[in-house]
Amino acid sequence: MATVGLKRFLNPAFYQTSAVAFGEMVTNTYLKKGVLAQPIVGLMVTLGGVGYFIEYAVLGQYHVAHKKEKIEAALKEYDAKHGGHH
Repeated sequence: MATVGLKRFLNPAFYQTSAVAFGEMVTNTYLKKGVLAQPIVGLMVTLGGVGYFIEYAVLGQYHVAHKKEKIEAALKEYDAKHGGHH
């Protein structure tokens, strides 16, 4: 029984029919004849959201850590030059 299911996934026709069905679903659901604004705006919003997430959730932590290190080093140097009293 498991080999029958595995053979289904190894058959290229399975992926072709899946891709065609997905394309038809997208065409019928999201793309209307003569109207391109909706899918373009959706793509722009999606890309903007993903870019915002990547910048602040993934990369932002490294930028903040680097900035803190620079401030700490600058304060250490300042304290060394000026006696460290406030």
